[in-house]
Amino acid sequence: MEKHFVVRDVTGQCHGSTLCQMTGSFVVAWFQGDHEGAANSQIWLSTGAGGDWAPPRVVSGDLAPCWNPVFHRQESGALRLFFKVGKAISAWRTFHTTSVDGGRTWSLPHPLQPEAPGGRGPVRTPPVRLPSGRLLAGASTETWAAEPRWDSFVEISDDDGRSWCRTDDIIIDRDTFSGAGTIQPALWQTSTGQIRLLARSTAGRLVFSFSDDDGETWSAGVLSSVANNNSGISICTVDDTVYLAHNPTSGDWASRAPLLISRSTDDGATWEPWATLEESRGGAGDEAYQPADSGVVTTGVNEFSYPCLVRTRDGLAVTYTWQRRGIALALLTPSNRSPP
Repeated sequence: MEKHFVVRDVTGQCHGSTLCQMTGSFVVAWFQGDHEGAANSQIWLSTGAGGDWAPPRVVSGDLAPCWNPVFHRQESGALRLFFKVGKAISAWRTFHTTSVDGGRTWSLPHPLQPEAPGGRGPVRTPPVRLPSGRLLAGASTETWAAEPRWDSFVEISDDDGRSWCRTDDIIIDRDTFSGAGTIQPALWQTSTGQIRLLARSTAGRLVFSFSDDDGETWSAGVLSSVANNNSGISICTVDDTVYLAHNPTSGDWASRAPLLISRSTDDGATWEPWATLEESRGGAGDEAYQPADSGVVTTGVNEFSYPCLVRTRDGLAVTYTWQRRGIALALLTPSNRSPP
């Protein structure tokens, strides 16, 4: 395993990275400001490889507060960047900007959809492209009221991400489900063509759902066997193996350490730990996260979270939040053995 910092010791806090491999380098984006949801929280970006990274710069224009950037590389080679904007999570609007020169310059950001605010467009991890060319992206909405409600759904694009059509919300049994619900689903396609997802959950485990019609409709969500701490995950496939980047802790707003990559050779029926990205360093408990519609309040101590895991020409690459003070990048080569 090879690890580097894209940025470290930032002013304020940084979180929610996304990455894409371009010719000869990576492009990495994240949101950064005084704190999550702060008036100066914007989308920052850097390009580079190894330990050599260009000085970070803002690519969201005057928009703020900004959240959760997501890259998508179009078939033309252009790179699209989606991100959320809003003072409250429940009132997010999705904006997008495009680069046609490998991330060096970007178009003026524009709203993705003219509809009312909500969680439209990709929410956390890059879309999955089906053999037909259709894109599927995990998405979700969050209502923060006296009794918060979170719902996951899937966005569908048949024009390479230019426009999106949402599915119905994925049903969960709210009579038995603990907490607000599910958000930020991560998707993959099996060798048989079925589309599967795992979603972040307030119930202590990831929630599983599947589609047999190219993402048009989804089964009711059920609790999987994989522990979840109500934090983001990321999934990608290499040949017949599915890789999952996650925190293997259970609970609602539980500890975001350690950070692992697990793998499955049976399309997600079972998982085994494969690589440890970060060990727990102690010093933070469940009380470290104070969630609100305006953003999570935390010091970031002992937090290794929000991975973005992608396939590269040489294997796997993953970026993640390093204690809210930096964005780290790890490069891994899949094999039958766990990496050092």
